[in-house]
Amino acid sequence: MYEPLKVVSRSLVMVKYVNIPLPKPLYNQLTKCLDGSGYRSPTEYIIYLIRKNLPDLESEDVERRLRALGYMS
Repeated sequence: MYEPLKVVSRSLVMVKYVNIPLPKPLYNQLTKCLDGSGYRSPTEYIIYLIRKNLPDLESEDVERRLRALGYMS
């Protein structure tokens, strides 16, 4: 699956996608909840959630590594 072309520094970049399996009942429930929310699809919402939470996950990973090295307690 590919995302539409984006202009990045005056060059076109094709973004590749991967498939992540979700239980069908969960997907259906999410689809119903997103109706009228402004999100075009469950995929768009899931991407939003990942982008929103990824920095927190990354910072926790850095803190865990620093603790393991003895720099933090």
